[in-house]
Amino acid sequence: MSAVTWPLTVRPRRQSFWLATRSTQFDNPFSAATQRLDWAGMRWRAELLLRRMGPAVREIDGLVAALEGLAGSVLLPDFRRLAARNPLGSPTLSGGSGATLAVTDLGGTLLPGDLIQIETGRAVMVTATVAAGASVSVPIAPPLRQPVAIGPLITDAVRVRMRLVDDAQTANPTTAAARAEWRLAFEEVPS
Repeated sequence: MSAVTWPLTVRPRRQSFWLATRSTQFDNPFSAATQRLDWAGMRWRAELLLRRMGPAVREIDGLVAALEGLAGSVLLPDFRRLAARNPLGSPTLSGGSGATLAVTDLGGTLLPGDLIQIETGRAVMVTATVAAGASVSVPIAPPLRQPVAIGPLITDAVRVRMRLVDDAQTANPTTAAARAEWRLAFEEVPS
């Protein structure tokens, strides 16, 4: 099943887009020490608030219906990070493993918080400043779970393959003034 590509013209009124960690905490009953464990499987999550009136309501109704609830998926951008903050030239993503990407011909500086598309529907976030260079290592989160797609480094309109968290997300309360509202919650589709 192909994913719906969220149009950049349908911007949310409010958006949360974050990496959800999987960690747990418990107290040792014998020593009273608190132990914390970090489990693998960090995933992207997002929440959107959309408010529209007039003909735009039908456009969003159609978009939300195309998401097909839990069964479908969407390539969702983070509207706060539609491009890297510095010009990068024409870098190439040449590989990666664990929490590091290998990039060649980086013509500008990557900054913490910049997003990188590692394959269609998969994205990572830069976690530290990386200066320009012929061959650089880029620290990222979440760690890689599979090989990256070798090719041009994509930092513009990066999208993550996500799905609605439940089928009730498509409800859209509407006021008497014909103003409709959608509160949509998404989670990354596991690879």
